[in-house]
Amino acid sequence: MQPFDYYRPKDFGEAFKLLTLSDKVVYPLAGATDLIPHTRESVWKPDIVVDIKGLPGLRDIKVEGLEPCCGCAPGECLYVGAAMRMNEIAYSELVKLHWDILAQGAASMGNEQVRNRATLGGNLCTASPVADSAPALFVLEASVLIKGPNGDRSLPIGQFFTGPKENALKRGEIVVGVLIPKPPAGTVGVYEKLSRRKAGDLAVASVAVLALPGGKWRVALGAVAPTPIRAPQAEAVLNTGVDDTHIDEAAAAAYGCCCPIDDVRASAGYRQAMVVNITRRAIRKALEKLEIVDDIR
Repeated sequence: MQPFDYYRPKDFGEAFKLLTLSDKVVYPLAGATDLIPHTRESVWKPDIVVDIKGLPGLRDIKVEGLEPCCGCAPGECLYVGAAMRMNEIAYSELVKLHWDILAQGAASMGNEQVRNRATLGGNLCTASPVADSAPALFVLEASVLIKGPNGDRSLPIGQFFTGPKENALKRGEIVVGVLIPKPPAGTVGVYEKLSRRKAGDLAVASVAVLALPGGKWRVALGAVAPTPIRAPQAEAVLNTGVDDTHIDEAAAAAYGCCCPIDDVRASAGYRQAMVVNITRRAIRKALEKLEIVDDIR
């Protein structure tokens, strides 16, 4: 591993100065689950590493309202700081209260050791099509909160991913967290992931399904396109019914949304076929959860 300088800035101003140094290759550090192996293998060659996880707000998880970022009234949005570790999200009772599908996605990532280091911001900024947090954030219609030397901004999650391993961040910008609207009461979510091993492996295909009151559905897919994606055709089918025929039609519609690639984990054809199976499975699990909610009421 090539040597590099390590800095831990005390505030955002200092961080931005370091991240925008013109004569250096600079990488931010949060969980380092990508930074360390990529640097060890000389895929990344940083001159400077900037440890951002101690910056204000990046380790917060709380309920608040920040109009007009997401249009929520005060107390109706979940804020998750970018340096929150995946296990912290997976085990958070606050997240499970109304945003459980995000906890499911976080819990499915890697193994226990990886989740104890990996952060939500890192999972998003790497911009991998297989990012486990992304499908859940897509169906939750989250906003990504960004700070940079030229000010603050927010982006809908669907606009943050611009291509494989590419995101919308500009020079010097960092993701500070995500803001997630509170779903209506009675909403249930299911995250399903197919991988070669049950634990510690990347997704071959993944699907997030959110069932909202009034028969409305949201569906998102991972690992089957250049970026995580919504599946509006599948959603449209489910919005008209959820009997066996509609479930099969929605799964077929999800298949039609895919444009996967061949890689070492699976062929494109296998990925596309498996989307049908796991979409069908996720929908049925969501319906089972809805029945439990109705029984409690």
